[in-house]
Amino acid sequence: MEKAKKIFDVVINVLICLIFVVSIFVIIANSSIKENGVPNLFGYTMASVQSDSMTGTFEEGDIVIGKLVNEDTVIEKDQIVSFWDVKDGIKFVNTHRVVKVEEYGSSKFYTTKGDKPGLDEDSYTKSQEDIIAVYQCSIPAVGGFIDFLKEPLGFILIIVLPFLAVIGWEVYRLIVLFMEHKKQQILEEAEAQKQITDADKDAIIQEYLKKQQQAAEAEEKTAEENKE
Repeated sequence: MEKAKKIFDVVINVLICLIFVVSIFVIIANSSIKENGVPNLFGYTMASVQSDSMTGTFEEGDIVIGKLVNEDTVIEKDQIVSFWDVKDGIKFVNTHRVVKVEEYGSSKFYTTKGDKPGLDEDSYTKSQEDIIAVYQCSIPAVGGFIDFLKEPLGFILIIVLPFLAVIGWEVYRLIVLFMEHKKQQILEEAEAQKQITDADKDAIIQEYLKKQQQAAEAEEKTAEENKE
């Protein structure tokens, strides 16, 4: 029983740590400084992969991390970049590989394409202003989870409810510890009271014996006086 309790305590502590880490991650993702409409955390940004167009390099549901571009950034062919794209009138961040770089005067334009076999080049050429970040790495299978956490239902199910459950368990443990401490305190007080009672009884007995002895001595003295 004691072993099972220790294992349960370890599980609870691990759950607390996971909730804390995920909460921090979500807070960073949602509250970091925005630059060009995307999160900027120390010069880097992250985005959730929404399609399988880069299969072989990273997958749908992954998180891609990129270094934000600036006026000094040099983008070359075969680099992977994140850029603003539009589909069905909705603007979103896409991440594809640069397959062609063209220069017109002082301006550069980039043709991109997904790594998935059989895909054509993207429908329009991107200018330097369209490019958001240069790809650095990816984190597998986290994007879908983070997207779900950003929704009210996901945040409640994954963060709020487990957090409340952990808090409830910790409150229960505190109550149990308090009750055990109170019980021990009452037992100690009862034991102390019992010891005092026994001492009082001994004192009463000793006082009674002393009085009996004094009475016997007085009787004996009176009897001797009467004989005289």
